[in-house]
Amino acid sequence: AYYNRGNALQDLKRLDEALASYDRAIALKPDYAEAYSNRGNALRDLKRLDEALASYDSAIALKPDSAEAYYNRGNALQDLKRLDEALASFDRAIGLNPDYAVAYSNRGVTLQDLKRLDEALASYDRAIALKPDYADAYSNRGNALRDLKRLDEALASFDRAIALNPDYADAY
Repeated sequence: AYYNRGNALQDLKRLDEALASYDRAIALKPDYAEAYSNRGNALRDLKRLDEALASYDSAIALKPDSAEAYYNRGNALQDLKRLDEALASFDRAIGLNPDYAVAYSNRGVTLQDLKRLDEALASYDRAIALKPDYADAYSNRGNALRDLKRLDEALASFDRAIALNPDYADAY
């Protein structure tokens, strides 16, 4: 119940209260990997990235086959600009769940930050193959194509993102 309450509070952006609920769930059930993972998400939203990372690491220690925990860990590492570690976390998430479209897209962002543009493009293409209506992946793909100076293709990717999500300001 505390875990579910934390999820609802997090959805309401009442992050400190969500964190308290996750902490209570963990106090009652110390091996609750999902509570550690969602606790990490609340901490990440609060910009307490080192604490979020520790929470994800606890989730992974308890449940080493959690693709979601590795994905979330990758996001925190990306925020911390620890890009090689972020890439390894995204790769682990994908290894555990080969159909994890959002992990491929965020992996692409990390590769793009590392200036490995062709690899980033391949990662976005894989995300799109898995989820053809994934506007974020099309927009990210457009950014990589723009950086590669493949401007007509970039424009087509941005246009596809906008077609999928007409209110997508970043794609515009």
